[in-house]
Amino acid sequence: MTIQPVGQPKGLLLLLHGFGESPEYVYAETELPKEAVRQGLLTVLVTLQQGWQSFYVDDASQQTLADIIKEVQSKHRLADKKLYLGGFSLGGSGVVRYAELAMAGNSLPKPTAIFAIDPPLDFARLYQSSLHQRKHGKVEVAVKEAQFLMDRMDKEFGGPPTAQPAKYVSLSPYSYTDTTARHANLLKNTPIRLISEPDILWQMNERNRDLYEQNTIDCVSLINYLRLIGNTKATYVPTVNQGYRKQQGNRNPHSWSIAEPKATVAWLLTN
Repeated sequence: MTIQPVGQPKGLLLLLHGFGESPEYVYAETELPKEAVRQGLLTVLVTLQQGWQSFYVDDASQQTLADIIKEVQSKHRLADKKLYLGGFSLGGSGVVRYAELAMAGNSLPKPTAIFAIDPPLDFARLYQSSLHQRKHGKVEVAVKEAQFLMDRMDKEFGGPPTAQPAKYVSLSPYSYTDTTARHANLLKNTPIRLISEPDILWQMNERNRDLYEQNTIDCVSLINYLRLIGNTKATYVPTVNQGYRKQQGNRNPHSWSIAEPKATVAWLLTN
């Protein structure tokens, strides 16, 4: 889904939806695309090769994303304009992963700035927390999600992190156990904004989840490390009581709504 602003675009924004979503769902769920267009950005809601089932950090997904960026830049003559990327959940994971790969070489268009909404970044952590939820959780929706994630990670990584530790480090946008921080180091000069809503009581009461089972731990860890190595444009934004699913009409801290549209787009345009 491509939305063009009035007049010549100031830049390009690509948005990656979460697992199980579609561009149409995102457009109805958040004002982010509309705000970006109002601010003069040509905005594309991206669907990758596996559609709503895309895992985003795998090589095929990353290649598809790179191809889409190049195609849009060429079609709309935006190769010399600023490139912004944003994503939700696994889509956010894909955004961070792409930025790292782009900064590692010269073959991919480099983003000017990126943001991600509550993305899992350390998949070894996600696997272990999912295993804990599957064994001990008592909320059906959370237990089923944990089992699904484990099955998908077994497929994508070739097994659990205990069996494939190198693969988890290789594909995770951030790995807390990687003492070389090889992926994080690639983002030393990249403006990055990570957003999450660490509503501990909601997670405990509604999903039987503890802190280790929340993506916030990955977001804070990455941003803190980037600040330590000198990235002055690495920002973590915690929100309070902003997480709601608009179309479902229910409370959920893991939602597009925690990224306030005007503030998010304004931050992009400062870079």
